Amino acid sequence: MRFDHIIWDLDGTLFDTYPPLIASIEQALGEFQVTVPRSELARLLSDTVAACIEAITARYSLDPLFEARVAYYQRQVTERDQPPFDGAICLCERFLKAGGQNLIFTHRSRESVLRLLDWYLVEGLFAECLTAEDGYACKPDPAGFNALIARHDLPRPRVLAVGDRTLDIVAGKRAGISTCLFRGEPDPACPPDFTIASFDELRSILRLPA
Repeated sequence: MRFDHIIWDLDGTLFDTYPPLIASIEQALGEFQVTVPRSELARLLSDTVAACIEAITARYSLDPLFEARVAYYQRQVTERDQPPFDGAICLCERFLKAGGQNLIFTHRSRESVLRLLDWYLVEGLFAECLTAEDGYACKPDPAGFNALIARHDLPRPRVLAVGDRTLDIVAGKRAGISTCLFRGEPDPACPPDFTIASFDELRSILRLPA
């Protein structure tokens, strides 16, 4: 295989979690009689959820209660509402079977990550998941990547970071590993090594059998 280890992002990469998140923000905005185009919400979420909420709060001079209302609607989202992307789990299974190692570094809470992995019966596909509780700085800081590389003694030339946002790519590059952007628009200032629109494309990059 071309790579032996993948460090995955979770939201928007392995699991299609942004539609219910955008819906939660829209519901909260509705309480304040504010409408923001979905395309703009998606753009703001390309940074972080916290940055998105902060930007909207400042732009529309919203009450601090706005953030609490978003959190309320997010709590109504179930694991069923956040399915894996087509081909994501199959690729992780095939990569593991071929001798590869899957790891996750996400800004999510450990509880929500474990609930999601348990719901889809895929926890065993991942050697380790670093989450918000592990205390590493958020991407684009490479601290989480570096921690996984050190813990598992990973050879950097054989490690690939896969994510859907520029901050995933920046973090990977700062950690000295190869990067792959999933369904995102590459930033010319920090281009990924690979750009994919489907996990079948990633299978080819990894040189896994069809």
